[in-house]
Amino acid sequence: EIQNEETPTPFAGDYDGDSSLADMTSLQNFLMDEYGYDAGEFGNKIRKLEGTRVFGKLDFNLSVDHKLTLRHNYTKGVSTGANASTNSRINFANNAVFFPSTTNSSALELNSSLGDNKSNNLIIGYTTVRDDRDPIGQDFPNVFIRDGEGSISFGSEAFSTANALDQNIFTITDNFKIYKGDHTLTIGTHNEFISFYNLFIRQNYGSYFFLSLDDFYDGNVTGYDRSYSLVDDLTGDGSAAAAEFSAAQLGFYIQDEWAVSNKMTVTGGLRLDIPILGTAPSIDASFNSTTLPLLEAQYDLQGAQGGAAPKTQLLLSPRIGVNFDANKTTTVRGGLGVFTSRVPFVWPGGMYTNNGITVGGLDENDIEATFNPDPFGQPTNPNVTVPAGQVDLFTEDFKYPQVLRASLGFDKEIGDGWLGSLEGMYTKTLNNVFYQNVNSDPTVDFNWTGADTRSIFTRGRIDDTYTAVYLASNTNEGFAYNLTASLNKSFDSGLFLYGAYSFGDSEAIFEGTSSQNSSQWRGAFTVNGRNNAELGRSDFALGNRVIASIGQAINWTNEIKTNVSLFYNGQSGDLYSYVYNNRNINNESGSTSRERHLIYIPATQSDIMLVADGDVTADQQWAALDAFIEDDAYLSANRGQYAEKNSNRTPFTHQWDLRIAQDLGIKLGNTTNRFQISLDIFNVGNLINSDWGAIYSNPFAYRLIDFEGYAEDGTTPTFTFGEDDLGNDRFNISDRASRWRGRIGLRYIFN
Repeated sequence: EIQNEETPTPFAGDYDGDSSLADMTSLQNFLMDEYGYDAGEFGNKIRKLEGTRVFGKLDFNLSVDHKLTLRHNYTKGVSTGANASTNSRINFANNAVFFPSTTNSSALELNSSLGDNKSNNLIIGYTTVRDDRDPIGQDFPNVFIRDGEGSISFGSEAFSTANALDQNIFTITDNFKIYKGDHTLTIGTHNEFISFYNLFIRQNYGSYFFLSLDDFYDGNVTGYDRSYSLVDDLTGDGSAAAAEFSAAQLGFYIQDEWAVSNKMTVTGGLRLDIPILGTAPSIDASFNSTTLPLLEAQYDLQGAQGGAAPKTQLLLSPRIGVNFDANKTTTVRGGLGVFTSRVPFVWPGGMYTNNGITVGGLDENDIEATFNPDPFGQPTNPNVTVPAGQVDLFTEDFKYPQVLRASLGFDKEIGDGWLGSLEGMYTKTLNNVFYQNVNSDPTVDFNWTGADTRSIFTRGRIDDTYTAVYLASNTNEGFAYNLTASLNKSFDSGLFLYGAYSFGDSEAIFEGTSSQNSSQWRGAFTVNGRNNAELGRSDFALGNRVIASIGQAINWTNEIKTNVSLFYNGQSGDLYSYVYNNRNINNESGSTSRERHLIYIPATQSDIMLVADGDVTADQQWAALDAFIEDDAYLSANRGQYAEKNSNRTPFTHQWDLRIAQDLGIKLGNTTNRFQISLDIFNVGNLINSDWGAIYSNPFAYRLIDFEGYAEDGTTPTFTFGEDDLGNDRFNISDRASRWRGRIGLRYIFN
């Protein structure tokens, strides 16, 4: 199979920042003239994906009772990313990712029939994955510029400058089944043995942050971040500062499927998972003797030690499921059990590079940065050589994610051939990941004066040797639930109708969406600091969803058939949180890269000290902010409170997809061969009306109010507000997803 995709990422030309598009062209020319750097286009771009897949399989009938299968999959893909420019962010083309990946996967499977009542299935597999992620274009530092209500980004993508991953995975699975009367007993094991080589030195070329385009031209650096190798002088790929470690996940299980009667089946089982990290991480000798006591004086480290992987845990997962055919028209089904997830090994893998002696780092707290366009001449920490940088720790008894899940469903035939279903599912978190930066001084310097009384820390490190120390532990806070109802019927005329409604909600503290432990922590939405992250609506909360379809099959003759179907999907929009436009209001050490400070929603003008912004007075800003709050159902209902994580959604979306398939049959002898011509139109409503089928998007951190600093007393915060749009006008429209798209297919079907 050969794949070659080119996906346009168009730019509508609307930009809300302080700079004009002409300024973007001037910036492009400046970078070329001053530094010889081609930043690429900032307007329309194209994403590319090239893929080659080869599959081979050999079957051997060793005997009547034993069959052997050998199969191999080869996949090679090359992704060339291009981040779209939007009305809130200008992305230059060479701030993207070039990502080749090659996977070879082989498996040997033996199926055996062992007498009248036994069988066995054995699978032995070996997989290699080779990833080598790089920036596009010339090597150059990463630059991010705040530009009023917008932002500008160019230079080498910050996390692709030293990034390579090799994985070798050996698996063995065996399922032994015994069929005895009403029981089908399965005894099995699934085991994975993995070795990793992971080179990841983020921001290896240096990442610079500026508050305006003029600041960039003037060289006024506001923020700087860089990580670098402590074991050699190489920048980019090839450095010896890679994590090399081994891991295993052993699984053993037993299950009994019991046909209690011809109406009821009960399935019960027990699974044991044993995750193992086979390599001990390195650590500087002084960490446990000098740094650890300082951290333990401020935080509960739960037995975490530098140079120690978490202890091997025995994770039990009991489960039971029931299926009951109450009568010919009603089925009841349900289950209850514990489910254990594997953890992305890149998380514990952080211990093998972020240990103070493999990868070092520095930020604006360590140096007064001056912009240097040479990616290979970036500074190292001037105060400390080794140890330095970030340290990742895991608690002694860290457990892989586990949930308790219960489900109950009903299927019932209603009336003349209608089939209805009702199902509910509830999930309770037993173990999930929880992060703290335990090198951030938790001392509260002061609290804001006024209606918003959040805590402001001293912004100090407990041990200046390290930029941050991230501790991963467990939490049992979090839950999710989903309810679904559906109804469908097939008619003798060839008509088919289907409709379903789902509603779901979930809450979590940390979402586990990043490959970096540091980014997990930085991504938390909070009022009183990321180290005090609270439970809130999950990024994956479903909300409302309605799907429906109607289809009609027309058999003109035995050989000529037409199928027409229309599918509808309506669902709640993207989640987002209202935050202050400032990266580190709380002064936590290590949290300067993301705006995650939830706003206080003022009830009256006295709740917020607005200051003049140019010609716009404080009273004018309050009138605009008050109108914005009243226009927003959540904000208006929660005045005088702190905004919650993921409190809002973009508008509900409606999209229709149309499919027409025409079969043309040709009968040759006793065989009918068919050609099928198909036409798919996705989001067909947008083809009819350009205003239909729009999908609205928004940065999940909605920077609503700008924090400007403090009044003369030093504790009363001051703000400005500059949002002009209300309603749907303040959201971006996802360009490609909101357009209609067509596909023509030709298929030859033979028997």
